[in-house]
Amino acid sequence: MEKITEQFRQLKELLVEYFDANVEYYKFAGFEKLIRLVIAISFAAIFLVLFMLVSIFMGFSAAMWLGNILENDVLAYFLVALFFLLLLLIIYLLRAPLLERPLIKYFHRFLYKAEDRTEK
Repeated sequence: MEKITEQFRQLKELLVEYFDANVEYYKFAGFEKLIRLVIAISFAAIFLVLFMLVSIFMGFSAAMWLGNILENDVLAYFLVALFFLLLLLIIYLLRAPLLERPLIKYFHRFLYKAEDRTEK
């Protein structure tokens, strides 16, 4: 009888160690995924800010160039604004295939690819 209680005590200790190890693993895995997500969002934010600055300067440059060609600055700025509005409309209409699906695929690959490599 004492042998059975000793085996149950050892089993209990092993189960506690197993669950503690699992908790630590999932804490580490969650922390790693959180850090990777923060880095990806930071990179996307920096890229977006730089892209916006480039777009602004390119828009002003195009408007000035077009103003010289048309000899009408107001019309040139209007045409550049119309171009950006048309570009915005196209991006809005094609947001699922252009933005949503690639972003979902990217973040899925980014967050779960390392996990897939460790399991194989």
